Amino acid sequence: MFSVDVIKNNMKNVMKDKPDLLFSPKDIKKIKSLGLDLNIIEKQLALYRQGSTFLKLKRPCNVKDGILSFKPAQIKKLVSLYEKESEKYKLIKFVPASGAASRMFAGWFSALDAGGFSSPAINKSFLLDLKKYPFYDLIKQNKRAAKFIEQKNIGDLLDYILTEQGLNFGWLPKALIPFHRYAVAEIRTALEEHLFEAAQYVRSAGDMCHLHFTISQEHKNNIAKKIKAVKPRYEKLCRVKHEIMSSVQSPSTNMLAVDENNMPLRDAAGNLIFRPGGHGALLKNLQNLDADFIFIKNIDNVVPENNLKKILPYKKMLGGLALQIQREIFAILRKMEDEEIGPRQINEIKNYCSRRLNIIFPRSLSKQSLKSQRNIIFSSLDRPLRICAIVRNEGEPGGAPFWVEERDGNQTLQIVESGHVDKSNSKQMTIWSTAEYFNPVDMVCCTKNYKGKKFDLDNYVNNDAYLITIKNEKGRSLKALELPGLWNGAMAYWNTVFVELPIIVFNPVKTVNDLLRPEHLIK
Repeated sequence: MFSVDVIKNNMKNVMKDKPDLLFSPKDIKKIKSLGLDLNIIEKQLALYRQGSTFLKLKRPCNVKDGILSFKPAQIKKLVSLYEKESEKYKLIKFVPASGAASRMFAGWFSALDAGGFSSPAINKSFLLDLKKYPFYDLIKQNKRAAKFIEQKNIGDLLDYILTEQGLNFGWLPKALIPFHRYAVAEIRTALEEHLFEAAQYVRSAGDMCHLHFTISQEHKNNIAKKIKAVKPRYEKLCRVKHEIMSSVQSPSTNMLAVDENNMPLRDAAGNLIFRPGGHGALLKNLQNLDADFIFIKNIDNVVPENNLKKILPYKKMLGGLALQIQREIFAILRKMEDEEIGPRQINEIKNYCSRRLNIIFPRSLSKQSLKSQRNIIFSSLDRPLRICAIVRNEGEPGGAPFWVEERDGNQTLQIVESGHVDKSNSKQMTIWSTAEYFNPVDMVCCTKNYKGKKFDLDNYVNNDAYLITIKNEKGRSLKALELPGLWNGAMAYWNTVFVELPIIVFNPVKTVNDLLRPEHLIK
């Protein structure tokens, strides 16, 4: 008889040396239907066996050490530049919007399961606050739901709000959840607020406003219907022509789930279990966009009109800075291509790279030939550019800006998530804990080179910056592999400029209770 450990080790060897023996013809058919093959699956399994990798933090970024901070006069100039020049370019707003709202209503789902909240006081507070939510009128319009409110029937009221018996908010994408109620009894969803906001600064020639939403396949029809219904109204209101596109996450970015022994996981019917590869999978969607400047912002980070006026100058400032820096880089690249560059000019360009883009060249660079120096500098400049808003950390979970030491000893600017920090290393955790800034996911991306051709974004990914997380699915523990995050490892080798913005630009709705924050209420 063989021991369980011996059997497990034998299976691990089979998985490593002959992965095809693990999969039946039915499995292989499934794998191919997703646009994958056994070589890709083996690479995924190899990453599981290797385990998580960590970044080496050098220090958190601060103003004058990786983060720019502008005075009002400087902001005004950048805003003016953007307003004057932006119509010459194709602009697009890219909004990751594939997430369902179920996580947003997690606390309400728990109360639904329990038949109410944890105490009479919380139940009372819930009923009082309900009138403040933007979807209160939708509830009151239904006689049955209105009766639940009168009866203070928490369980049935939550059932109506969250399930298909009523509003079905627990299944809808966050994009279609009502976020704001206006004085004229107008209710706007998160998607509608993005249409309105984009029209204020993402205008190309002819008042064209381009938007792109990434959505899930299951919500595709609902979102298409919503866009068709509201688009004419916002075009008239904002005096623009909206061109709205959407895409789904490619199935070829899905990841095979495994158990604690890194063996492929199967459902009750014996089918392989695949999971989405995280927001890093959206790099393919970003690659397919044809635009000069791409503004990226999450679906839940929008405010009503009365607060938008305070935020718009900063959006235009980011665009102005992106435009300015891109022009500078393109001018240098064209000069390096067309002219002979001498030692003095090489030093000037190196100083620009250091001062403007935080590019740190190895000390040995100056000892190399002028041709070698030119090639290295040219390659360092000729890559995608991102201008990232950074705000003061006020306790929100998420990534932060750091100087990171690469394997070759060089240092780069990165947005780092907690999962990429070695929690067993006290020095690394000390550095992590001292971060004063936070990534609100508010950035402008330039994905074309100085000749107007799109970069191949896969060439600038840190493929070691994947994550392995432990999930629970129907009572079973599983490991899930996530691709390098879109604004983390997927953009690791872009040129990065961090810009300090005030906290007013960051207004996420992570839970339904966030809709009651002052910045989301109509004054």
